[in-house]
Amino acid sequence: MEHALVDLREQADLAALGREMARQGLGKRQRRAYVAASLARLAARSQAPLRAFLAAERRAGRVRAVAGFSVTNRLAVEALPATLASLAKRPDVAAVLPAAVALDSALAAEAEPDPLATQQTPEKTSWALTALSAGAAWRQGLDGSGVVVGIIDTGASAVHEQLAAGFRGGSRAWLDPAGGSVTPLDSRFGHGTGVLSCAVGRNTAGFSLGVAPRAQWIACAGLPAGRYDPLLVSRCAEWMLHTGQPDVLIAAWLLPADGCDRSLQRIVDAWRAAEILPVFAAGNHGPGASTDRSPANYTGLYPGDRPDRAALSVGGLGRDGAPLPESSRGPGRCGGAGFPLLAAPAEDLVTAFPLTSSLYRRARGTSFAAGLVAGAAALLVQSDPEASVSDLEDALTGSGTAPGRLDVADALARLRQRKRR
Repeated sequence: MEHALVDLREQADLAALGREMARQGLGKRQRRAYVAASLARLAARSQAPLRAFLAAERRAGRVRAVAGFSVTNRLAVEALPATLASLAKRPDVAAVLPAAVALDSALAAEAEPDPLATQQTPEKTSWALTALSAGAAWRQGLDGSGVVVGIIDTGASAVHEQLAAGFRGGSRAWLDPAGGSVTPLDSRFGHGTGVLSCAVGRNTAGFSLGVAPRAQWIACAGLPAGRYDPLLVSRCAEWMLHTGQPDVLIAAWLLPADGCDRSLQRIVDAWRAAEILPVFAAGNHGPGASTDRSPANYTGLYPGDRPDRAALSVGGLGRDGAPLPESSRGPGRCGGAGFPLLAAPAEDLVTAFPLTSSLYRRARGTSFAAGLVAGAAALLVQSDPEASVSDLEDALTGSGTAPGRLDVADALARLRQRKRR
């Protein structure tokens, strides 16, 4: 038996959904529910004939397992090669893709951070918080309260002192599609925990790491070994749309193919249509030109309000404000005006590490910059809960004293100006 992803030819017309939502004047949470329900209905209807065929094949012993998705109209199938070949010939099937796990790491932070025990850490307040003017937002009463930040990564620790109080809890807060753990955990890499602490760390026990310290978080362990697994990521993508439903979603990892790989674009578009803001790490393949990778380099995204509407890609800055040498850069190979769209601190960052409930380590890489931007986005959502994905992106990417350098206070001012128009 072989594993494959079967993409159906019929896919949702998100632009039409967007026009209908605008006609009805739906609020943000109503739009989220409308998109999720519409995609589920389309998948149920269009997958029915294919499921009937697969049910017959299963009775004949040629299919072992079938699972459906609607975030993109897709089935995951474990079947004999002959059955997969038959699927590829069906008129309702667009493609049959092997569900192969990447051999190389997909994590955007590829350099191994320095492990530092708490008592060995000389700096307990992340310099990034000052560089981003997070304190100015906190003085306005903005700390992420009422906002949910999601992450698809190696996992996350719900016992670390930076993350324990922020975990949303309940059946809609954690998914481990590979291991089936009912409680949050992280792999030996600790990548998800570290990135998440930059976004929503509670700034407790004398350590200040998180831009949005009172935001709640949820997580799906889609890359438990640090490698890209298309089936696990599909399961996490589906769960985030229908179950988790965060306001901001961190995807600090890269597809294995170099250049422009649009295999996840329909998923990214669906998240955006559902008013979930995905934040992507640009990657650490610089300093050469055109070292961008997908999905961070996607262009032509929903809602299509601009021809160059691009993914919110986050590059890295050093303490001196200069681009991190290894931070990936454009021109983007999926087109568009520039890559990355935004830059944030990405070196010498103290982050949470899940080995114990109070362990920290020093980290470097664009993954952690993406976590900081996700925290900033949470503050913007708290400031204006009805702000659309496009509104949030425009406020963030227009911020800073230099083009593309995140400044939280400036982003908040831009969002308020946009709202007054």
